[in-house]
Amino acid sequence: MASPTSDAEPLLAPFHLRLYLFLVSKQRPSKSTSRRPVVSSKPSLTGFQAVYWRRRLFKNTFTRAGQRTALSGWSVKIQHQGRRRTFSLTAANRATAAREAWQIYRKIVAPGRGAIARLRTGINSELASLPPKTPRELRVVKDAAYWQPRLLHRKYLELTHADATEEFSVRVEHAGTSYYFRLGTSNAERAAAQAASIHRMVTRQGWEAANERFRRELTVAFRWADNPVAWTYTTIHTHAPALHEPPVAAFASQTQPLNVAVVESDAGIRHTLAGSINGQAGFCCGTTFANVTEAIQGIRRRPIQLVLANHSLADKPGTEGLDTLKSVAPGVASLRYSVYEDSDQLFASVPGGVAGYLLKRTPPNKILEPVADTLGKGKLPGAEMAVCVQQYFRRVLPPLPDSGGIQAMSQLTHREHEVLALLSKGYLDKEIADALRISIWTVHGHVKNIFEKLNVHSRTGAVVMFLQK
Repeated sequence: MASPTSDAEPLLAPFHLRLYLFLVSKQRPSKSTSRRPVVSSKPSLTGFQAVYWRRRLFKNTFTRAGQRTALSGWSVKIQHQGRRRTFSLTAANRATAAREAWQIYRKIVAPGRGAIARLRTGINSELASLPPKTPRELRVVKDAAYWQPRLLHRKYLELTHADATEEFSVRVEHAGTSYYFRLGTSNAERAAAQAASIHRMVTRQGWEAANERFRRELTVAFRWADNPVAWTYTTIHTHAPALHEPPVAAFASQTQPLNVAVVESDAGIRHTLAGSINGQAGFCCGTTFANVTEAIQGIRRRPIQLVLANHSLADKPGTEGLDTLKSVAPGVASLRYSVYEDSDQLFASVPGGVAGYLLKRTPPNKILEPVADTLGKGKLPGAEMAVCVQQYFRRVLPPLPDSGGIQAMSQLTHREHEVLALLSKGYLDKEIADALRISIWTVHGHVKNIFEKLNVHSRTGAVVMFLQK
């Protein structure tokens, strides 16, 4: 009878063999292995290990428009206290970049956390062993490396500058606010330097200083009707006005130009819109106001037929400002507009639940195209403006819903529109008062005004006209 271990020995033999080969390999290293340079797995603080740091350099990459691109400069990842960060190096030579990486590592590890906080804000300018560079030169190199991958070619730039289709733009964001800026060049290096300059001014001096100096790209939407939505929109590029220099009317010599005023708190947007209006034949903008208070004081003393007002004015937000101007100058037509970072933001903010939508892009020198048929008449009543706008959009899109009572509806204030909209949903006077946070007596007053302006004698008649508009 065979012993219990006789069958197991052949199974263990391969294990014994592997153990033997492992011991031999440990006792007799090959000649090729002994000649390789020994590279420590831990960097040294006292001596520069050229091989160690050269092996840890790499070229960072980014992806734009589906294409992967490698940056020209070297980068290194450094880990300390469980945190790993990537540093862009200024040196183009690999050997010099390796020494720069070692110096950064020493600055992080030796002094402790204080140095880490300082490195987060920019490049360490105290790398003594590198070729001499001023702190400004080091900052410019880092800023250019950051902004160059973020340069953009924006659409529709050719609407105002046919020869600038390849000009770069950049989106700058700070403290929850962001704008697109034109950079004025098609050279990537110069554009990146300009982008860095804009960002530095924003962070150090604020948005107001940057907006006065640099040109922004904005989308402006003119709200001709809200239900159905009938808006035109255009792309403008702001430019700072000269100090104490009012806009010059380009068509002041024409007979009876339509005089337009702009109410806008942003000086760059205000001046740019005035220039766009003066660039459209038959229109003249020689008057601008920074807020509704200024407009109320000045609109009575000037022959103005149309007022353009920002929907988000600081002193009179929403349509409250236009309602105030209507009460002061009832014979002056008015139009709201809104300013957006870009067209995508405009599309996302279009109100929902309306009967139809029509948004038409126009060149910046034709922003008042929907009321061009009223030129030469010397005045622009609200009812006539509404009919002109309706005819314009009918030509653009014939199926736009008809609006039999559009002339009468144009006379209603924003609050009266709100009351009538709630009446159309079957709200009682008390429910309207609660919804709008006004008294029931105020609701009665609005309903009376609605009857008079629409020339109806019942709530049913007013609601029918509202639903047909």
